[in-house]
Parts: sequence; C-alpha cells; structure tokens
Amino acid sequence: MIKAALVIGARPQFIKAAPLIIEMGRFLETVMIHTGQHYDFMMSENFFEELDLPAPDYHLNLESRTPGKLTGEMIAGLECVYDFEKPDFVMVAGDTNSTLAGAVSAAQRGLRIFHVEAGVRSKDQKLPEQINRVVTDSISDCFFCPAPSAVENLKTEGKVKNVYDTGDIIYDSLRLIEKQIPDKPPIPVELPGSFALMTLHRAEAVDNIEHLKSILSSMKSSPLPIIFPAHPRTAKMIDYFNLGEEIPGNVLMFDPVGYADLLSLLRLSEFVVTDSGGVQREAVYLNKPVFVPRPETEWVDFEKLKRVRVIGYDFDFADLEPETADFGEELSYLLRPSAKKMIEILKSLF
Repeated sequence: MIKAALVIGARPQFIKAAPLIIEMGRFLETVMIHTGQHYDFMMSENFFEELDLPAPDYHLNLESRTPGKLTGEMIAGLECVYDFEKPDFVMVAGDTNSTLAGAVSAAQRGLRIFHVEAGVRSKDQKLPEQINRVVTDSISDCFFCPAPSAVENLKTEGKVKNVYDTGDIIYDSLRLIEKQIPDKPPIPVELPGSFALMTLHRAEAVDNIEHLKSILSSMKSSPLPIIFPAHPRTAKMIDYFNLGEEIPGNVLMFDPVGYADLLSLLRLSEFVVTDSGGVQREAVYLNKPVFVPRPETEWVDFEKLKRVRVIGYDFDFADLEPETADFGEELSYLLRPSAKKMIEILKSLF
C-alpha cells in the first residue's frame, strides 16, 4: 500500500487534517507527524478530541520557541521520521512554519511533496506566511488549489503541471463538524443578545505595537459588543506592550475556545473581524459578513464577491455597512468535497 506522511503542527492544519485522514484512509497508509508548533491545549490537543483525530504517530516535542530555531528543529526531526518510515510522498497544508519544514525536509530526502492550499498569495512578500507559501510551492510536485485565483497565481509563476483546483478543504472540515456545533458555547462571559466576533493573531498585527493599538482603539467604534477569544500570542503581546488598559469596554476578551465553540460564536455573531484566513472562509460559509483588519486578504475570490472586506489597522465601523452574505450561483463552485477530489487525483498519480 502507498504510504503518505502527513505533517501537521498548528491549529489550521488540525482542522484540515480531519477530512483528509478520512479520505486518505480509504486508499493510503498514513503516518501523521505532529511538529509541536502549537503546544497550547486549546490550540492543539483539544482539536484532536473535537475532530476525532487519531493520535499522531509521531510528536516531535520541540523545545525552541523562536521561529528560526523551531523550524530548524522541525526539519531535523522530520528527516529522522522520513528515514525510518520511508513514505512514498509527503503532504503538507497551508502556510505555517510546519508547512515549510515538512516540505523542505521532504525535498532534502528526495520525496515527492503534495501541497494542500497551494497557490494562495499575498502582495506583501515579507509576510511569514507568504514566505512559507512561496518556498513550499517552489519545491512541491503536486498543487491542490482552494480556488481559481490560486491556480492563476501558480500559472503566473510558471507552474502548470499537476496543478488542480480542488476546492477549499476548510469547507469539508466545517461540514464534518457541523452537527457538533453547540447552540450556545460554554464561554466565561455572558453572551450578549447581539455581538460581533473578533480573532487576531498574525505577526504583522500583534507584534507591532502601533498596529495592535490601532485595532484595539478601532473596536470602540463597533455598534455591538465584541466577543474576543484571544490567541495566546495576542494575549502575550497585549501584556508585553502593556496595552491592557487600551482594550475598550465593549470588548469581552477571554482565552481561546475549541473549534466547535468558535463555529458556534461565528454562527451567532452579526459580523466577524478577523485576520485569520481560515476564520474568514468559515464565516463566509456560515453567511456572515467579514471585515479583515489588514492591508489585504489572500482570499481575493471572496473579496471580489464582496463577502470579505479589507479595512486595514485603523478603521471606523461607522463607515462600514455589513451586508448579509447570502449564497448565490457565484459562490456555488466553492462548495465542493475537496478532500475526496484530492484523493481521486492521488490515486491517478500512483
């Protein structure tokens, strides 16, 4: 039987792994490797429980927390696993440091690389996620693209072989857990009758004191209370920059929640403010207006269809008019069983 190594390590990859493992199990022997990039319970182990994921075959248990050292340790650890398991190919997903490490270590061992969410691009070439995407795609052998724009990006870069528009794996994950979404999530604050939801975690926002202050200050203009389950990195930087008093009174901040609980908050919210690529798409699939506190979004297909609006770091909700995101014919092409399509392609390549 063909053997695949599936590299995961961060929240977005745990979510994407669930439908992939189900479909891969019908055809492949899968070795799942957890890099340890996300070590917080609510960002890691909790997702395995919620999504009914099998325990990883390997957990690298890394100690470094700086990006460069962490990525280097990942590469070294993954090479050891590949040497022992001898997979036929390596599958990586998204744009995290685990994605990059999985691809680089596979390339160094002469293994074929299959990239899920290939071709997604930012305009800012210095973003960590952009660097990870571009490098991963530069050494990948097969490209599973989530939308037509990603296919076009790869074509512009001269990549046309083994490039497939498979649809968005996040939609598969949402469908998989849909019945487990609670009507009301168990959170440590009283949920207002109407509210907006905010998530924030990207380095360019939370590691920059001016950007972080601008976003927090802009929250004051929200016509609704804002529910804010804060990513560990964001909470750490708010404390580091001593910005606790900058959090407006209409913002209810607490620790991260699980996947199903976050989807419940998304479903109950009036609109969403997020810099997360995954949350942007989940919100769109749940028919919620999305505002992105960044200079751009990689998910330009949704932006063109006016389902996602970029608002920058400094904004005023009085200038924004959330629109109901009813699905129409123009969005139907995105609602496809992505994982099943990927495995069909894999079968044809082996």
